[in-house]
Amino acid sequence: MSEKSIHLLRWEEIPDFPLYMDQVINLVESSLSFMKLDDDDKIVTSTMINNYVKSKIVSAPIKKKYVRNHVAYFIVICLLKKVYSLEDISKLIKVQFDHAPTASAYDQFCDVFEELYSGVDEPHDYTVSLEIQNLFCKTIMSVVYTISVEQAIHNEKTIAEVKKEEEKKRKKKD
Repeated sequence: MSEKSIHLLRWEEIPDFPLYMDQVINLVESSLSFMKLDDDDKIVTSTMINNYVKSKIVSAPIKKKYVRNHVAYFIVICLLKKVYSLEDISKLIKVQFDHAPTASAYDQFCDVFEELYSGVDEPHDYTVSLEIQNLFCKTIMSVVYTISVEQAIHNEKTIAEVKKEEEKKRKKKD
């Protein structure tokens, strides 16, 4: 599917101390930078984070600081929002995180996402029922396909723009 390899932050790579909003935004933006079509694209903003908290997908920060759990949720939400509504995201997260501790559920999500993004047809097995595993993989596949299509369309647009510029230069020479 994609020739690029990506790396989503794993549970142990997320700082284990409280973070301010701007630090959280930087971590999420850095981890999900592969999704950006242009340098100006924003993956997450403070308004988005506040909406996720307000809609109770994520617990409220403690004294305006966020912990590892928040960052993991924000990464998953930012990926899933490419395809799903916040209501659906809340349900999908609950299904995954209710069947495993947050740390392992999050790391499994990252593993499967990276494998599917890199073109692996069938990601490795993990410790949930087949029904949940199928839902989980299909959910991630829909996001991976959406991101891949967006990038292909953007790249085609960029190629077309370059061709137009080359054509203009050629016409000026003639």
